[in-house]
Amino acid sequence: MSRRKGVLAVLAVLCLGLFAYGCGGDDGASQDELDAARAEGAKEARDQAKLNQLQRQINQLQKQKSRGSDQNVGTQSQSSGSGSSSAAGPVSSCGDGVQVGPNTSCSFAMNVAGEKGSNPGASTITAYSPVTGQQYTMSCGSWSGGGTVCSGGNGATVYLP
Repeated sequence: MSRRKGVLAVLAVLCLGLFAYGCGGDDGASQDELDAARAEGAKEARDQAKLNQLQRQINQLQKQKSRGSDQNVGTQSQSSGSGSSSAAGPVSSCGDGVQVGPNTSCSFAMNVAGEKGSNPGASTITAYSPVTGQQYTMSCGSWSGGGTVCSGGNGATVYLP
């Protein structure tokens, strides 16, 4: 029995020695490789955060659609008063602080919010409208009510927090 314990002890020492040998040496990654891996990891984290935000927006739109609150008011005629639609202010809330003016669906507004979130410094963005099946160019700037307003397309106005 003591011989068996001795053999096990020798095997344990050999395993530890092999493990220690495998952990040593100069086969490690260079600093450039480590920096590149960190940069890639940071990029993947940003991409994942964007995907998570878009998924939340999709879930919210699906909830609104099931409740019938995602309405396209684009069939209503524009007001004949003077001034731009952004001066009138929001007429409907889409959630997450996103609001819309007349002639704007929440599904389009959430796409505008996603594009603006992906390009925070941009004054012009292009977003897809699921209602019309077309891409629209939107001009964005500060809004007196706070936040950002993007307008364009077919009289669409989107208010972002």
